[in-house]
Amino acid sequence: MNTEVFLKKHEQWLYLVAFPTGHAAVDWGSAAFWLLAPAMALAMDLSATQIGVLFVMRQIGGGITQLPAGLIGDSISKRGRFLLATFWWVAVAQLLASVSPGYWLVGVFLALASAGAAAWHPVAMGTMVQRMPDRRAFALAVHSIGGTVAEIIAPLLVGFLLVFLDWRQVLQISTVPAMIVGLMFVRLSAMVPASAEGAITRSELRELVRAITRPTPMLVLLVLVLHNMSILALMSMAPLYFQEVREFSSGLSGVAFAVFVVSGAVAAPLIGRISDKAGRTPITLVGLLGGGISAWLITVAPGTAGIFALLFLTGFLMLTVRPVLMAMALETIGRREATVLGFISTIGEVVSAPAAAVAGMVADINLTYPFILSAGLSGVAGFLVAARGPTLVEKDVGD
Repeated sequence: MNTEVFLKKHEQWLYLVAFPTGHAAVDWGSAAFWLLAPAMALAMDLSATQIGVLFVMRQIGGGITQLPAGLIGDSISKRGRFLLATFWWVAVAQLLASVSPGYWLVGVFLALASAGAAAWHPVAMGTMVQRMPDRRAFALAVHSIGGTVAEIIAPLLVGFLLVFLDWRQVLQISTVPAMIVGLMFVRLSAMVPASAEGAITRSELRELVRAITRPTPMLVLLVLVLHNMSILALMSMAPLYFQEVREFSSGLSGVAFAVFVVSGAVAAPLIGRISDKAGRTPITLVGLLGGGISAWLITVAPGTAGIFALLFLTGFLMLTVRPVLMAMALETIGRREATVLGFISTIGEVVSAPAAAVAGMVADINLTYPFILSAGLSGVAGFLVAARGPTLVEKDVGD
């Protein structure tokens, strides 16, 4: 059944347009930070390790809010109002970060902004997955389009704005999408359906904990964490690598970053739908193992054209596999989608956060090392999936 038939007309607008647009708006400032970080390092005389710590703070800030947000998403009737509040949470925190005087205060407000953006995700994704239960990877991939669009456009815009403005002014400009969509969502929030399940009970919570701690869900969570660590290590240090090793301008670095992300944006819904029909494991293996190899090859690529071609391939492989992994996790657990997505995201982001600091430390030694670190983490995740074989999803379901 086509999605256009499966969803009613007003639902098509909400799930296929408004939700991805909201995702783009809350993630815009976070996407901008990938290119703002080198400018902050220059302006504030920060080392790669200090920049890595800022990424860690943002990652932890985003991680700790997602489980509470998921519980809220499975419990309240006014989910639209909660989603509406996240836009203003993000905008205010980013504005405060832009005027904060010191390194640690900037980090705190950036972490707070990341927390607001992260609170959007499990509620929005849970709502979409509940409405499209037989199209989980497709629904998650459609939602991810918004974040990917932000990851493409924001770094491009930031790269060129930094030619004329300082990082504080560019961060202030980066709050505008959240404000605009926040105003639009005043009306759209009423269209978001209430949770059909009600507040989670203690017995349900115990059952959920038992389901999560079975061997297969724990393995899938470990793979997700390693995948997150791989992407974080790569993306946090890539702009510094491009500018200092490859001698790219800030504008060209923004283009390079967009090339990495755009392939994932274009392909994610298609790959997600293929995995819904053909199975998760083969696609996961190709994404993890192939993505690791192509990430390493970036460090030895000859010339700008070679770098861009490998960035496109790496983005295609690494970024399209994330919604497939999340759908795999949902299927191995089998209940309470928003809560599970919140739990997955909390574990994934908090546990993977040190990867940014480690990437910063190895970058202080050699800026090619974060790419090697990223490749190794992705490869380990792929070998874990390969060791479990094609029954990774089917085993343990309903145990």
